Amino acid sequence: MKWTKKEIDPTLVREIARRYQIDTLTASILVRRNITEPEQLRFYLEDDLQLLHNPFLFASMEDAIDRLLMAHDEDEKVLIFGDSDTDGITSTALMTELLRDFGLEVFHKVPEGEEPYGLSVSAIDFAAENNISLIVTVDCGISNHDEVAYAQRKGIDVIIADHHHLQAPAPPQAIAVLDPKLPDCGYPFRDLSGCGVALKLAHALAIARLGMYKEPFALLYAGSALSLDEAAGLADDAGGADSAMVADSVSALTIEAVRLDNLIETSRLKIRSGSDGVFPSDTLEKLEKFLRGRVIIAWNKKEIHSFFREHFGNAAELDVMDLGQLSAGFWPAMARSPFASLVRASRLKKYAGSAHSAIDTLKGIFSAYVLQTLQSQNLLTERMFQLAALGTIADLMPLKDENRIIVRKGVESINASPSNGIRELKSGLGLAKPLGAIEIAWQITPTINAAGRLGTPKLALDLLQAKTVESAITAASALIQANSERRRLGTEAWENIREALNQSLEKSGGKYAVVGSSEIKPGITGLLASKAANIMKVPVIVAVFKADGTCTGSIRGGANFPLTRLLAHCADLFLDYGGHDSAAGFTLKTERWQSFLERLSEFMAQTEYNAEEPELSIDAELPHAYVTPELVNLCRLFEPFGEENDPLVFCSRQVSMIDAQVVGKNGKNHLKLTLDFGTYKWPAMLWDGAERLERDFSFRKGDRVDILYKVTMNYWNGEERPQLELYDIRRAEG
Repeated sequence: MKWTKKEIDPTLVREIARRYQIDTLTASILVRRNITEPEQLRFYLEDDLQLLHNPFLFASMEDAIDRLLMAHDEDEKVLIFGDSDTDGITSTALMTELLRDFGLEVFHKVPEGEEPYGLSVSAIDFAAENNISLIVTVDCGISNHDEVAYAQRKGIDVIIADHHHLQAPAPPQAIAVLDPKLPDCGYPFRDLSGCGVALKLAHALAIARLGMYKEPFALLYAGSALSLDEAAGLADDAGGADSAMVADSVSALTIEAVRLDNLIETSRLKIRSGSDGVFPSDTLEKLEKFLRGRVIIAWNKKEIHSFFREHFGNAAELDVMDLGQLSAGFWPAMARSPFASLVRASRLKKYAGSAHSAIDTLKGIFSAYVLQTLQSQNLLTERMFQLAALGTIADLMPLKDENRIIVRKGVESINASPSNGIRELKSGLGLAKPLGAIEIAWQITPTINAAGRLGTPKLALDLLQAKTVESAITAASALIQANSERRRLGTEAWENIREALNQSLEKSGGKYAVVGSSEIKPGITGLLASKAANIMKVPVIVAVFKADGTCTGSIRGGANFPLTRLLAHCADLFLDYGGHDSAAGFTLKTERWQSFLERLSEFMAQTEYNAEEPELSIDAELPHAYVTPELVNLCRLFEPFGEENDPLVFCSRQVSMIDAQVVGKNGKNHLKLTLDFGTYKWPAMLWDGAERLERDFSFRKGDRVDILYKVTMNYWNGEERPQLELYDIRRAEG
């Protein structure tokens, strides 16, 4: 294994540590991971639902909400059509529960057996036969142009909530199309899962149910132009030559207002007084025009009225809602605080830089109030975040931007108050300990996925929608059995394709292996590709030719293989694709299989990669005194771990071994060490590393070792203790 550590700029590390009030170790890891911009850093250093993007940034969201509100008013029936994988199942469950809670009569369908992916003619016929006038697709639909047109001819409207790539010049002619990967969708984050998009639709509907949809708001602040700490900072930046300008700024007054439409800022107004405190003569005219027809919200109604009477006499009459009073039910201490202290205490202002002003603090408080109200009225629920977290993790979406907030909140909720189905699935799998995103990715979502892979996705829906403990136990047992059956089928199929893979490997000159067959069950291609890649140490593609004329394949990359570049190289051949540099999947028409093989050969011929020696990047090299239990808190700051956010990798050198044991249930093949870091002695595990003891390093001879490791929690007999899991170990030099 090749150990690498990126060189970083110490000046940038110190600047980030100072500005964001974090220690230099944390700052250095952020810099080493290229997380340096305010819009990136806030998703690591803060845990606040305010960081979620407004769902109405989707250009089509108003169309979707208008249609759902009409369906509610007209007592229409709705069909939710999803996909059979975990992301599709969670999306279906979320949307079904959402619209039923809204009072609609809701049906749901996902592809069963060998039914093709995506909205089908048979599903539309089912809708027509049952007088269903609206279909909402989740985790699918963006490629269903013909089916959407067919539904329209049947008098059925379609809302598409998807996250896959558009493979045509334009999306289907649906009532609304919500897809963050559309270039003109308006949404600032493209990597939502299918269930993440469903969550956005749920969030938008929650705002509508609260009575804030299309309600024109305006936030208003009037008072000092700068707080004292801001003035001091301005003086430091300006220097003595500009001290008069600073004095004028401190003595000046300001009136600031922001227009909000669907809670999105659309414009703002700022009027400053002179240093004598006198405002321009046209101030009231400008303000009245800006606020006309809007619900005006300010922090302290009495202070606002007093300010305008003092500076404008009786000419200013404002009907203002008091956000301080509204917030008192949630945050009584904050509601009694002077607004200037809230401006100074704002945690989010450091991510806005010098542009942050008092009106931005007011905007943040109003956003927090709306979110708290939505949650208190069960319009935006923990259940929704649980489902969206499962879909995001299962679909290998990057854990950056708002996906970090969605997954963190969902995982916390799964551990604190899981639904009946997830609780019984955890129990059936023997998972008594708290789960992180990685454990969910390895244990929970593959089991849920197994149902769809075997053509029985209803088993997974039954689990997620279980209302009673008894039904949850039954569904969990059935899912666990389905996962066992999937593994058994994988073992049988392996014997059928092993020779073909070996021949392909030889034909490619040992660079890759590919096999396509109509005999393989679609749900096990990933298992087979993973097994082959682990054995052959090269990229492997396993595909199945289906009766509907499509081919579905799974790709698993060898060490350092640029799989995403391969996907991009072949993108025009695919109906759909997705994944990352170690695992991906695709669907194409079977008639394009030969073209795909040719494109694959072309790509491999011009691509160089090191399949022999994997490379691991070091986040921080720690002296022994830094290796304390406090590292657990540092690691938690960077959670959730997963796609595009690997666990932190530490390096320590010249470490003494106190003990070394070979352990393991089925054949002792793991290595358990006790390592001496001075004040603290750490247990450490090297999985499948038993053979390296006394070969690569010696406990008997008292070798010191250099190690690469991550910090994890070991749960045993109801106790949790930090431990080190080793990626690699070497005999220390000198």
